[in-house]
Amino acid sequence: MKRTATLLAAAALMCALPATVGFKASAQSDAPQHIQKASVFYDLTTLYPKGADNSYFNGFGLGYNIDFRVSDALPLYVGTGLDLRFLFNNETIIDADNYNPLEVKTKTRFINLNLPVNVSYRVPVAQGFYLTPQLGLDLRAQLDGRLQTNASVAGPESFGLYSTTTQNDYNLFSKDDMGDAHYRRFQFGWHAALNFEYNRFNLGLSYGTDFVKLHKNLGAGHFLVSLGYVF
Repeated sequence: MKRTATLLAAAALMCALPATVGFKASAQSDAPQHIQKASVFYDLTTLYPKGADNSYFNGFGLGYNIDFRVSDALPLYVGTGLDLRFLFNNETIIDADNYNPLEVKTKTRFINLNLPVNVSYRVPVAQGFYLTPQLGLDLRAQLDGRLQTNASVAGPESFGLYSTTTQNDYNLFSKDDMGDAHYRRFQFGWHAALNFEYNRFNLGLSYGTDFVKLHKNLGAGHFLVSLGYVF
């Protein structure tokens, strides 16, 4: 994912160069004073705990953005918005190295609200087609985070003919449930994005990470693919 961020940043520079020379006049005439966009998107979030394997969350979201032009000479915009994301992860862990085989099924979900603040540059490429590289910061509020576990242990003398099952439901942000391992409700991070707009339809690619993490030993990367309508 770090390579994805590098490619997005490089694409942003490549798009900015022609806008400052051959496309300058066209960019000025085609740039509206403000741009609004409603989007749906796919979210792939990677959690990378210190000293353990990564966990991958698939999810979806809904969002709204508005950008305001801040330069009379260039199609330069500053914007913000709001989006709601839902993330899910299901895993099965099996430990069969003893006389009591253990199987643990986990279901984890997050619901979070995101407030981006970004700077973008809208580059005209052809009639009705624009490229918009973007850099921004993100404030994230975790509305809900739950971990459900279902652990089954088979009895050795029956060779699995019977088992005992334990079910638990944890609030990942509760100190009562998680102790010192509880997660932070608020994160702060960054993102780099590249948007392709054609006849008001927008395809966006974005990647970012967090400065303020879910937990001091738990980082996260966020890769988004969005489909939006510009109005």
